[in-house]
Amino acid sequence: MFKILKENSLGFIGMILIHSSTFPTIIGHIMGTSKALPPLEMILLIFFGLAFYLVDSIKRKLWVYIISNSIGFASQLTLLTIYTFGG
Repeated sequence: MFKILKENSLGFIGMILIHSSTFPTIIGHIMGTSKALPPLEMILLIFFGLAFYLVDSIKRKLWVYIISNSIGFASQLTLLTIYTFGG
């Protein structure tokens, strides 16, 4: 496990930085402190792009990208759910 973390440390740092950009929006909306959401088109494009990236990374067995794309896919799915069902 530590070997994977060490070999892919830059990938994990990038993953944290990229995905931390959507968490404040999700948390703010769930907590009721913000009603602002990104445009639906942007959420859908990112959602489907991450889905394709996730399938590709699984086929290639690239663990950093599997983890990263799974987190991104889940966060975009959360935003899409908030759009669909309100929040």
